[in-house]
Amino acid sequence: MINRKFLYWGVFLVAAGGVLLVAQSAIGAQAIEELLRMWPLLVIGLGAGLLLRYSRIARVSLAGGVIAAAMPGLALGAIVAEAPDVSNMPMDCRIADVADYETREGSFTGSGTVDVTLNCGDVTITSVPGRGWQVQTGHIGGPAPVVDASGDRLMVESAREPRHAWNSDGDSFRISIPRESLLDLRSVVNAGRGEYDLVDGQFGDVQLDVNAGEARVDLTGATVAHLAMDLNAASATVRLPATSDLKAEFDVNAAALVICAPDTLGLRIQEDATLSSSTYNGLVRSGNAWQSPDYASASSHADVTISANVGSVDINPEGGCK
Repeated sequence: MINRKFLYWGVFLVAAGGVLLVAQSAIGAQAIEELLRMWPLLVIGLGAGLLLRYSRIARVSLAGGVIAAAMPGLALGAIVAEAPDVSNMPMDCRIADVADYETREGSFTGSGTVDVTLNCGDVTITSVPGRGWQVQTGHIGGPAPVVDASGDRLMVESAREPRHAWNSDGDSFRISIPRESLLDLRSVVNAGRGEYDLVDGQFGDVQLDVNAGEARVDLTGATVAHLAMDLNAASATVRLPATSDLKAEFDVNAAALVICAPDTLGLRIQEDATLSSSTYNGLVRSGNAWQSPDYASASSHADVTISANVGSVDINPEGGCK
């Protein structure tokens, strides 16, 4: 006798996996869009399965159950394939051109902490020579952003609450941070864009959170002890440094992550993925991890842990990081 419970689960998983496979082919995008337009078939399939599953005609009942299992699998696969593409997500946050900026300047005497929270808008953080920092803030309407510099801590944050970020005019932050100071950097972007040009900087901990937004992170030439990044309904591109022994963790939830690593960097990735797709260009399988072929002999290493839930991860994509 057929164990229909396992049969239906098998059909569901095959359908979802098949859609994800098609999504990575040349015809993937068009096929997925067409499939999503057929979402009413999901309702029809579920209804037919429920009606036929308890009918007296066993074979028809089996067919109805298979239909009911396949349709949500197809729909879920399509959603997973399309969900990571959030760069075009419509948001009510209006990122407008700011004409006037308020400027604050200061310096770090030693190591320091930079803490930035943006609720709607755009932020650019750039590492520059010396020990001095500069913050330029602009906004259109609503309360002005808050800048607080005390000792070796610099804090910049939107005055509006995160729950008000979805229907408002955005803030704009332009922040320069010193390369000659060892810094801990924390930045949160809610409904906005983040540009992190951290080239040649010195960092202990770097924590970047992006919610319903996008980010580009360039760590070329930087030294970083620890990098953590949380992406929620977001997209991010990260360039790793070549000469830094790095520990990194990425949480990817309904999001898309692209990582580019220099050829000289020994890269090792361990991933825990649920309903996600991953591409590891140039890496080889080693036990439960993916790593550079010359990982053991590399002078610098990046050990990366990725937790992906309904997302996509692309390592060293063809054409590089853009």
